[in-house]
Amino acid sequence: MKHGKSPYTSTFYMWNGVAAFFYSSHLTSFHSHNTMQLVLDTQTDFRFKVKGSNWKTYKSLIIKENVIHQLDTNDSVQLIIYLDAETRIAQAIKSKYLTEGEIYPLDLNIYHFVNSNNLQQALLNAEPSLLENLVNRILGSLSLEIKNVPDDERILKIEQAISTTHPEKTTIKFLADKACLSESRLRSLFKDVTGVSLYRYILWNKIRYATNQIMTGYTVNDAAIDAGFTDSSHFHKMMVKMFGVSPSKFLKDNKEDNMVLCDQSPLHFETRVYNKGRRTIHFKSG
Repeated sequence: MKHGKSPYTSTFYMWNGVAAFFYSSHLTSFHSHNTMQLVLDTQTDFRFKVKGSNWKTYKSLIIKENVIHQLDTNDSVQLIIYLDAETRIAQAIKSKYLTEGEIYPLDLNIYHFVNSNNLQQALLNAEPSLLENLVNRILGSLSLEIKNVPDDERILKIEQAISTTHPEKTTIKFLADKACLSESRLRSLFKDVTGVSLYRYILWNKIRYATNQIMTGYTVNDAAIDAGFTDSSHFHKMMVKMFGVSPSKFLKDNKEDNMVLCDQSPLHFETRVYNKGRRTIHFKSG
């Protein structure tokens, strides 16, 4: 049984030159934005096409401003970032990735930039600074203004595996085999490198997976069961314990489409929707 909200969106936060929100459960019409756009999947992948092309599947994508396109959330959840194309950081990203085309598929997913805890905190808590920090880290990495210091490659591989594998399959043995380590050595190394126990990291991702299922239309109980929790009460208890937010509060906070201006001079943002060759301004702000 599904809760029926489509599209399912988190609060739309707007700062000077940038805006971001989480998006799911929708197939858009052809549309364009006056801003550069980044789409990063938080679970599996999404489908995308520009006008005149066929659907393709991506994990993450950079899109030039004013490109007419469609997005299919594909039963997953995406972090969408809009960026004023005239800003210094946008120009740096454009010169690196968009010199030869309107779009650029990154062979990366969002977990190359942030860990599961940071992502989940930004999604669940109505605190714009959490999402702002996450967005700045992604933009800084793409523009090379922030240089990511690589952790142990084995642990990066494990974090990726946990974040992109169904919770039922995410066993210690499965992860140890991927890293070519014993289970005890993996637990020890993971804690040394990340400062977090492997058990806690797996639990974070279990909660994230259930939250994503809610956003794609699952009821809280169905999402809890699919993620491997005993029932919705177990999911509720763990989510409150780990992140201080209950599933019911998350649903309530995101029941309506909210927009929050976090700056006195927020991003000037426009979306144009194209229906049968006609163009209409669908949303304008800033």
